[in-house]
Amino acid sequence: MCAVVLTLLLAGCSAAGPTGSTSQGGSRTRSGSVKGPKSPSSPYVSVAEIARSQATTAYLGMWRDMTKAGTTSDWNSPELAQHASGDALSAISRGLYADHLNGLVTKGEPKNVPKVSSATPAENPTTVMISDCGDSTRWLKYREDNGQLADDKPGGRQAITAEVKRFNGAWKVTRFAVEAVGSC
Repeated sequence: MCAVVLTLLLAGCSAAGPTGSTSQGGSRTRSGSVKGPKSPSSPYVSVAEIARSQATTAYLGMWRDMTKAGTTSDWNSPELAQHASGDALSAISRGLYADHLNGLVTKGEPKNVPKVSSATPAENPTTVMISDCGDSTRWLKYREDNGQLADDKPGGRQAITAEVKRFNGAWKVTRFAVEAVGSC
């Protein structure tokens, strides 16, 4: 299955415009076939680059899912399991449940700028580590009963590390840690 997807991705990356047009990959004949490359650069994306991209997408998806569930403190939202599993899913659910018990909801959204810090094994990663300096300035907790801020903490930039793993072709965050405000 991965080989089919990769083949389709690679075919899509190397396709040029209409028949008879030229591209970076070389000149085209009337039939649209490539005559030969004009430059040594390759339009193909490696399996490792695809894995890094998919892991980053899963990481950002986890934050989107958490943000949506946080608006009502829905610790049972099925969307939470789309991009998180294991310890990560447990931590998110427990946090939302605690907010629910305390009558809190979260408004706004976090800002994330993830960077892949490692991917193993190198050629076909199944585990990707992500570093982030998330900003919670516009993602705060409010009292559900009166809409007032829950506390006087302004939020801020926080160092985040996350482990993202591939299971049965799907990437999910399995663990993450958020440091104190001001840690990045």
